Amino acid sequence: MLRAAARVPGGDATGPDLWTADQSGNRAEATLANAAAEGVGDRVTLVTADMRDLPFADAEFDVVVSSLAVHNIPGDEGRTLAVREAFRVLKPGGRLRLADFRNAGRYAAVLRECGAADVQVYDLGWRFWYGGPHARTTMVAATRGQAGDMTS
Repeated sequence: MLRAAARVPGGDATGPDLWTADQSGNRAEATLANAAAEGVGDRVTLVTADMRDLPFADAEFDVVVSSLAVHNIPGDEGRTLAVREAFRVLKPGGRLRLADFRNAGRYAAVLRECGAADVQVYDLGWRFWYGGPHARTTMVAATRGQAGDMTS
């Protein structure tokens, strides 16, 4: 989220998280401190939320980014809900980027079912290995068509 905020100096970034203790340092306070250190603290909003049930309006965001998060959701049904929710909150013409090291083909299929355009799946290379070449990180990229061109 902080990198995305830095790439859009005129925009804001909203980051949902459950803030569970499953990851080292996963606290809202730590994220806000990092945002301030990166110079984007004034444009970052954190929301306690589950990816499977986002508390945002339909078509609220220009860009939706997820990095190494969706695989943490248990079960295919839960991960499918999260991908559908990411697409639901994306504005017409908006872009979605979902990086993960599992299930990329399934995520792409869900996005196609939602009516996403330009769905692509590609390897992010050795810098994104998750522990080695056996767990490569894959990007799923998609665009939401213009109003009237899609389903949700």
